[in-house]
Amino acid sequence: MASGDFLELSQRAVRMAQMDTTSSTDITRAKEEINAAYLSTCASGARFDFLEQEGQWTTTAGSDVYTYASIASAMSITGASIEEILYLTNDTDGNVLQSMSWAALEKATWATQDDEGNGLPSAWAKWNTRVRLYPIPDGTYTIGAFVRLVPNEMSADADIPLIPMPFRHRLLVPLAAANLLRLEGGQDAHMDATRLQQQADEAYLAMRTAHASARYPTFTLKEPSWADEAPGEPYWWTR
Repeated sequence: MASGDFLELSQRAVRMAQMDTTSSTDITRAKEEINAAYLSTCASGARFDFLEQEGQWTTTAGSDVYTYASIASAMSITGASIEEILYLTNDTDGNVLQSMSWAALEKATWATQDDEGNGLPSAWAKWNTRVRLYPIPDGTYTIGAFVRLVPNEMSADADIPLIPMPFRHRLLVPLAAANLLRLEGGQDAHMDATRLQQQADEAYLAMRTAHASARYPTFTLKEPSWADEAPGEPYWWTR
């Protein structure tokens, strides 16, 4: 057992809820609540950086359609699936592939039945967890991908959540423990659950600031009057 893995988090939740760590039933219930806290937190709508990953995969000559699952495997993604592919680049020549809808790509190539020709991929489309490249690769090319992940439910004791270590104990454990206490019922349990929920809410705000909101600054480095004293453009620039 390692600090921050599925079993250790569940045991902490059991202790925090004042339950029995030697009871397999209590541990099972705690695991259910840890998973619920984990998945709901990641699905809260915040653009967490730990749910984004970049990597590479390679094309196969003559194949233009690739599944998210095969791309995830090639990128060595574990504990999660690809929810969305945000960008693709042709790392062979360094160019960003043009993104378009599946229908637009189909229209641009006239029809899948046509002889579209093979070559260096320059465009791509996604639909139903599949990616299509155009032109059809005529060889092995290295494609760079920037993707958004959706975590898998943890099952093995040694599974590790994608949430950064500093927030696993601060957020997942009190949130799970609060839900366990609510299941117990009673006024004291309800009061303890409310206190733990507040701790979890504070931890969530801190995590969102550190790993989501902080990536989108709202300030500017230029003062509103930064261009007032700038020299005018030569008249031939405006002709």
